[in-house]
Amino acid sequence: MAADFQTGEIPHGFAFDERGELIHYKYGIVLAVPSANQAGWSGDMWLSFGSAWRDAKIKVNWHDGTNWSAAVDLTVTHAGGRVHTGAKLPTGTQKIAIGRVKKTLTDTEDDIPVSWLLQVAEA
Repeated sequence: MAADFQTGEIPHGFAFDERGELIHYKYGIVLAVPSANQAGWSGDMWLSFGSAWRDAKIKVNWHDGTNWSAAVDLTVTHAGGRVHTGAKLPTGTQKIAIGRVKKTLTDTEDDIPVSWLLQVAEA
């Protein structure tokens, strides 16, 4: 089974404070994706993240064309492998919002390299 992929970086800066409250959206990124897991249209999609030199905390949620999902907090570790959102993206996902989260009130490491990887299997 063939698969396509796209990768990129999460911008520097904290989008969310240590309580998970939005600081500013200019520090986040939105990925526009083909409608996930639609028969005859697009294949299964997975999203994963990687970091180096330090661990980073991020917040991820997806939009199905009508509603945003509940946000998922992920810790992307330097020492471990890629961190996945848990399963393939929900059917109909059209966009994904990602932002860095402060781990503590005094966290200043808002520039740890964190990349995202979107994989799409052929329908």
